[in-house]
Amino acid sequence: MASARENDLNPDTKIGLELPFARSRTGLFGLTETTLEQAGHNIKNLLLTAKGERVMQPDFGSDLRALLFEQADENIEERIEETILESISTWLPYISVGKIDIIEDETTPNLMKVNLNFYLNYDPHRFNTITLDIEGE
Repeated sequence: MASARENDLNPDTKIGLELPFARSRTGLFGLTETTLEQAGHNIKNLLLTAKGERVMQPDFGSDLRALLFEQADENIEERIEETILESISTWLPYISVGKIDIIEDETTPNLMKVNLNFYLNYDPHRFNTITLDIEGE
C-alpha cells in the first residue's frame, strides 16, 4: 500500500471527494489529487457539521453556528478558536492548525468568516488555507 506522500506524487491517484458535491468535467463528483487538498475538504465537512447532525455519531462536528447566536463578548473569538481546535484534534488528529483569523461581517451579523491555515503533521512545511463562511441558524 502506497504512503500518502507517494499518492500525492502520483498524478493518476485520486485521494477523495471534493465538497460540496458537484458534477465535474471528469465524472459525477470532483476528486482531490493531494492529501493536503483532501484535508481542507475534511476540515470544512467537520466544522460546518453541527454536533448531533450526523446519524450514529452525535459528537461529530462543531458548535460554530451555535456560537454566532450567543451573547457577543470579548471572548467570542477565543471560544471560536477553542471550538475549532478541539474538533480538529478529536476528529482529524493528522492535521495541525497554524493560524486562525476570524473576520466578522459588520453588515451581516449572523455571518462570520474564518480563515484557517493548516498543515499535515507528517509535512509541516506545506501549508494550505481554507475560508469558511459560517452562517447562524
